Amino acid sequence: MEHREGSVEARVRAGRADLDPLRQRPTKDLVSEAARTVTALARKEVELAKAELRQDLRAEVRMASGLGVAGACALVALQLGLTAVVLALMQAGVMPGWAAALVVAAVVLAVGTVAGLWGWAKRVRKPLSRTRTSIEENVRWAKERMA
Repeated sequence: MEHREGSVEARVRAGRADLDPLRQRPTKDLVSEAARTVTALARKEVELAKAELRQDLRAEVRMASGLGVAGACALVALQLGLTAVVLALMQAGVMPGWAAALVVAAVVLAVGTVAGLWGWAKRVRKPLSRTRTSIEENVRWAKERMA
């Protein structure tokens, strides 16, 4: 009977050793493995930051192009508005010429406003948001492992 208990006890000890292989490894190996893991994690974080930065830059270019269209439309509207004032002064109240110029200026201004609002909506509100989230998760994970 004692022999059987000894074998059960040996199996339990062996099972514990299987469950906790890190306790069996030398500290040097554990430190090396941790360093490799941290290095790999840092590389992945840099790759994520680069990819996210490229995506954010594309969004900023789209926003800038929308604002560029808005600026061009604003200049055209200003020119047409000034033309309307000149025509109004020249004709002293005759509506067709300057009224038409004002209508066209209003339409161009409306298009510029829509383009400007569209471009502004495309701006990046939180740069590198996925990278920040990933780093925060990694820090939380590391703190849990250290505790």
